[in-house]
Amino acid sequence: MRLLLKIVAFFVLLFSLFMIYEHYELHQKQRFEALQRIDPLPETLRLIDEDKYAEASEYLGFFMKYDYVKENPKAQELYEALEQKRNSMAYQSEKAMEGVLKGKSDETIGQLSAGISDFFLFGDLRDLSIEGYHYLKGESVDKVLVALSTIGVVVTGATLFSAGSTAGVKGGVSALKLIRKSRKMPLWMEKFIVRSAKQVKNNHNIKPVKEFLEDIYTVTKTSGFNTTMKLLNKSPNMKVFRNSIGFAKTFGKESGVLFKILGDDAPIYYRLLKDKSSKKTFLKAATYGEPGIKRLAKMGEKGFLKSIKPVVKTSRLAKIFTKNVVRALYKIPVAVYIFMAMVSLVLLV
Repeated sequence: MRLLLKIVAFFVLLFSLFMIYEHYELHQKQRFEALQRIDPLPETLRLIDEDKYAEASEYLGFFMKYDYVKENPKAQELYEALEQKRNSMAYQSEKAMEGVLKGKSDETIGQLSAGISDFFLFGDLRDLSIEGYHYLKGESVDKVLVALSTIGVVVTGATLFSAGSTAGVKGGVSALKLIRKSRKMPLWMEKFIVRSAKQVKNNHNIKPVKEFLEDIYTVTKTSGFNTTMKLLNKSPNMKVFRNSIGFAKTFGKESGVLFKILGDDAPIYYRLLKDKSSKKTFLKAATYGEPGIKRLAKMGEKGFLKSIKPVVKTSRLAKIFTKNVVRALYKIPVAVYIFMAMVSLVLLV
């Protein structure tokens, strides 16, 4: 009789532990389900209302890789309309001319045309002429633009002399001009440029700015102008900016959207998780917003991926019991199973 009691107690213990684990898994799943994946449509529509078509396309395009958005007919229709608008001849021509004449644009083709105009000296002479006109009229002169244009003129000479080997430096000058004209350049950067321009002008040598400008060009080329601007604007000094370059290089064109989703802490989250999570999982977690990234940091990559998988909570029990019995077992509080496990252990001792 005692042996039979111990056998029963052993099986009750196993079943109780199994149900405790089932309750734990269900609890973890329910906790994660409280998080909602980001619906990109409201923000996309807001950007369109502000005529920010490039940013809207970049933002919605980030989410179009995931089925929950890709299979949404409204998202498909909106993304196709955005791409059609951006690829139209009238829009492309308008943005290209904007880049040439104003030296700034929110579109890739406009930024490219601004860069080309700078590369062939026209852009630098244009900006120097504009600021010179302001000076003659007694108006305020943008010393930073003058400094960048001065560096640009020297770099153009160096580029011609070196058969184009300083093209990256020239690209960096052009990117910084765009940032300056967007009025989002940090004070430390303004001081650095004005100070460096004096050295470049006096020595006719671009060495003091070469490495930095090449970094600017690299970030802009891989991750886009908006990302470069945000990294610079949110960096309190040169050291912090250089530390954030790895983030931009890793995520490329997706960097700008990650900034929009995660805020200024996006590079920090990446540095904390880059050795613990793959890029693919980091991006998937970002579709849940900041709470998703925090969950990834807390649970680790395997735990996070497991927690977002659809879980059929009756899958294991359904093999043994009917649906009604399974529902009844789940309704029993976990405290009851813990008590049963403790009693079984006492009987087994």
